[in-house]
Amino acid sequence: MSCVNIRGCRIGEGRPKVILPIVERTEAAILEKAAQFSTLLADCVEWRADWFEGFQSPAAIARCVQKLRVVLRDKLLLVTFRTKAEGGEQALSHPEYLAFLSLILDTDCADLLDIEFFTAGSDLPKLVEQAHSAGVAVVCSSHDFAKTPPRAELVSRMVQMQQTGADLPKLAVMPRCRSDVLELLTATAEMADLHPETPVITMSMGSLGAVSRLAGETFGSAMTFANPGQASAPGQVPLDIVNEVLNALHL
Repeated sequence: MSCVNIRGCRIGEGRPKVILPIVERTEAAILEKAAQFSTLLADCVEWRADWFEGFQSPAAIARCVQKLRVVLRDKLLLVTFRTKAEGGEQALSHPEYLAFLSLILDTDCADLLDIEFFTAGSDLPKLVEQAHSAGVAVVCSSHDFAKTPPRAELVSRMVQMQQTGADLPKLAVMPRCRSDVLELLTATAEMADLHPETPVITMSMGSLGAVSRLAGETFGSAMTFANPGQASAPGQVPLDIVNEVLNALHL
């Protein structure tokens, strides 16, 4: 599998890189969490801007992300606005979503930018190009909180993400039974074996899918989200357990 190298962090090599989500409402609380996370054993911090009370203010967003970049020091910063349609806190119109992405790129603070596959739609290739021009890697994401699509559809979706130029295709799906978890893991392994042009990030959500968050090195998922005290999605495992298991399963 190919590797994405950001700030010396080689995503796609070795054990999965650990992401800690910040889901706070105020700038003060966001920066307090960031200061805590900057000292923890993790590779990346995700700012979930859809939780931010100032999400409608470009000035407030820019100010917060600029302060985040300083507080996090050498930790990677992934900026995400998870839309309501994909399980997030807020709904944005298409122009508002595009404006948010452009604003983040203009700040020159993010290392990675989450762009939703379906929300971006036909604008996705242009957005990826804009991000790359700004020196930002793209996590192209798709979330299904209701079900796990068939393996072929999961693979097809990630391949389409690759074809737009995304650096890290990401899928999060909800299992209804144990075989759904296997479907997600099989799709992940197929990407790693047959479509290794980029690393991928995959997870089966909820307690049933928690194993998928821990077995990434075996099946081919390059990053995983850990719960540092407040989860941003169902099934996230506490950080200390994530690190212990990733070390134990290291190939």
